[in-house]
Amino acid sequence: MSTWQQPADIGKWLDVVPWVITDSQPGAAGPPAGGFAMSRSEMINVLTEAKQLRVLVDTQIMATAPLSRITPPGRDPASERYVAAANATGVNYINHLRLQSKYLGDLVGKLNKALGNVEEADANSAAAARKAGEH
Repeated sequence: MSTWQQPADIGKWLDVVPWVITDSQPGAAGPPAGGFAMSRSEMINVLTEAKQLRVLVDTQIMATAPLSRITPPGRDPASERYVAAANATGVNYINHLRLQSKYLGDLVGKLNKALGNVEEADANSAAAARKAGEH
């Protein structure tokens, strides 16, 4: 099994990269060096695709769980070593998919923020507060 560990700062680069909507401010310059600039419609398309891809990755995570729980057909050393290696590969694959899902979640959050979208939880809280105020 690999001893390599995922860096703790994975995905942090998304926090420091500027995102600019090019058609929101007429005459505005592009992003500073290393940033992203796209039109609002392009950003909405990227957001939609990232959400769809995250659903696909999350579905794969659920479907691949059996790849880490294979049992050997017999109690012989060769079968046990082979299955141990196969299970380790399955665990690594699931961890890779989880990392992809986290990255896509971070990307969706950044795109929502750049677009000025209210997160669903915030929208639900606001709706609940309005409803409570009606009584």
